[in-house]
Amino acid sequence: MKLQRRLAFHFSIQFIVLFISVFLLFVFLLILVANLMTQDELNTNTADGLVEAIPTVAVIENDTVKLDRKWSDLLAENDMWMQIMNKDGRVIYSAHTPASLPTSYTVNELFLMEENREIDHYPIRTNYDSWLYGKHYYVFGFQHNDKEMLGEWFSAYSHEGMVPEQALPALEIELQEMDSYLQIFDGGELVQTIGEGEEQSWNALELIGRIYEPGKHPTQVKVYNDPASNISWVLHVPSKEAEKPVWLFSDQEAQILIISIVVSLLVTIFFSAWNGYRYGRPLILFVNWLERMENQRYDEVLTEKEKKRLFKKKGKTKYRYRLYQEVFHSFYRMAEKLNKAEVERERLERSREEWMAGISHDLRTPLSTIQGYGHMLESNKYDFSRHELEEIGKVIRNKGDYMLQLVNDFSLVFQLKNSVIHLEKQELELNQYVKKITAKFKADLTLAHFSMEFVGTDQPLYIDLDPKWFTRVLDNLIHNAIKHNPPHTKIVVRIVADQEMARIQIEDNGKGMDEVFVQNLFVRYYRGTNTSEKEDGLGLGMSIAKAIVELHGGEIDVESSVGNGTKMAIYLPYQS
Repeated sequence: MKLQRRLAFHFSIQFIVLFISVFLLFVFLLILVANLMTQDELNTNTADGLVEAIPTVAVIENDTVKLDRKWSDLLAENDMWMQIMNKDGRVIYSAHTPASLPTSYTVNELFLMEENREIDHYPIRTNYDSWLYGKHYYVFGFQHNDKEMLGEWFSAYSHEGMVPEQALPALEIELQEMDSYLQIFDGGELVQTIGEGEEQSWNALELIGRIYEPGKHPTQVKVYNDPASNISWVLHVPSKEAEKPVWLFSDQEAQILIISIVVSLLVTIFFSAWNGYRYGRPLILFVNWLERMENQRYDEVLTEKEKKRLFKKKGKTKYRYRLYQEVFHSFYRMAEKLNKAEVERERLERSREEWMAGISHDLRTPLSTIQGYGHMLESNKYDFSRHELEEIGKVIRNKGDYMLQLVNDFSLVFQLKNSVIHLEKQELELNQYVKKITAKFKADLTLAHFSMEFVGTDQPLYIDLDPKWFTRVLDNLIHNAIKHNPPHTKIVVRIVADQEMARIQIEDNGKGMDEVFVQNLFVRYYRGTNTSEKEDGLGLGMSIAKAIVELHGGEIDVESSVGNGTKMAIYLPYQS
C-alpha cells in the first residue's frame, strides 16, 4: 500500500474510532441532561414527572412490561396508580390500580377518558407512546378525588360559600386529620382561613405555582370553585416530595453508562498517547537527520541506536515505523545523493585547482621563452646572425601559436558548456569520411614508425555530421593514440554497423591507462600524468571531443587497462 493510501487509511480508522467514542459520550450527555430534566420535573411536580418519565423507561416486548420497582414505589408514595394498554385496549400492566377498574377498554371508553380526564370518579392523566416498542396507551390515576371531596365539604359545611361558626369544629377535625388548612376567596380576596396554616393572602400566580410546581413549595393546593356564588375554596395539603432522587436508569443501565464514558475517555487518552508516540518519534528521527545533513554529515544518516530502534535484525522496518518506510528510504537515497554530490564537488574542486596550476605552468613556460628572447633582442648586446634571428622568430611564433590555440580551446570549452555552438550538418558516407581522415595520418612520414589501419563496412553508412567539428574529434582521438604510446604501436580505426547506431572504433595495443585515468578522461579540468608533453596536458581535448559527439546526438566510451591498450568508441545515430 502506498504511503498516501496508508496515511489515509490510518487517519480514517482513527477518525472512526474517535467519532464513535465522542458519539457515545454525546449520547451519554444527552441522556444525562434528560435525566436531570426528569429529576427536576419529579422534584417540582412529581405527578407530571412520573407521567413523562415512566413511558421512556418502560421496556415492552410481546405485551410483557419490564419496569424497575422504584417507579411503582414512587407511584404509591404519591397516591397514584397506573395502567398500560396495548393497541387492542387490553391492560397489559397495572400498578396499585383500584379493583373496580376494568382490564380492557372499548374505543368509546377511551374517548370518554380523554374528554373527561376521569374514570370511575378517579382523576386521570394519559400518555400515548409509539416510539420504540409499538403503540401503547398509559393511564395514570389518583387514589383520592380532591375536587370531589372539596365539593362534598362545600355542600356539608358552607352557608352562602362561607363556613359558619357551628360547622367549624367538624371541618377542623377533617383538616387536622389531613394536616391541611383551607382558605376561602371571594372575588379574589381572602375572606376566611380554617385550620392551622399561614395567615397570608397569596396572589393568583403564587397559588397557580403551587398547583404546577408543588415540589418547590411547602404545600400543594386543591381548588373547588362554586359557580353560583363565585367563591373558591383552596385546600393546602403538605407536598409529598420524594425522599431520595430518582435515577432514570436501573443499576445495570447505570453501570453500562459509566463503563461507556470511562471506555470513551480511555480510548481518547490511548489514541492521544498513541498518536504522539507513533507520529512524534519518527519526527524526532527526521529532525536528527536534518540536523546531521545541515552539518554535511551525509554518511551518518542513522546512528547505531537509531538503527536498532528503526529496523529489525533482518533489516525490515519495525511495525511502529512502517507507516513512514518510504520516507526513510527517500531520506537514505537523498543522503546518498548528497554524499555523492559532496564527493564530486570536492573532486571537481581538486581538479579545478590542478587545472589552474596546469594553466599557470603551461602559460608560464612559453611566456618565459618569449620574454627571454625579448630581453635578449632589447639589450642589443648580442650580434645575431640572420639564421639565429630566424630561429628566434620561429620559436616566438610557435610559442605564440600554442598560446593562441590554448586560448581558443578555453573559448571553445565555454561555448560547448553553454550550448552556443550551432552545427552545420551534412549527409556523409561514414566509411569514406573516416577513411580519408585515417589516410592523412598514414601519409605523414613522421608517423612511419606507427602501424595505421582502417577497417570499414561492406555496406555504405550515411550519417548527418558537421565535418568541421567532427574532424576535430577524430583527429584528437587518433593523435592521442599516437602521442601517448611508444613507436610500433598498432592503431586500428574500425567502422561497425550496430543495430540501432553506427560505431567508430579506434583501437591500439599500446600501454593503456589505469582506472583512475579512465574515470577522469573526459573531465574538463582533469590533468593527466601519463604524458611527457606538458603543453598538451590540460585535459581539454577529450572534454571537447565528448561535448561535440553529444551535440551530434551520440555517445563516446572508453575501455582500457594498463599494458592492454585502449579502445575508444563513438556511437552515432543513423540518418533519420
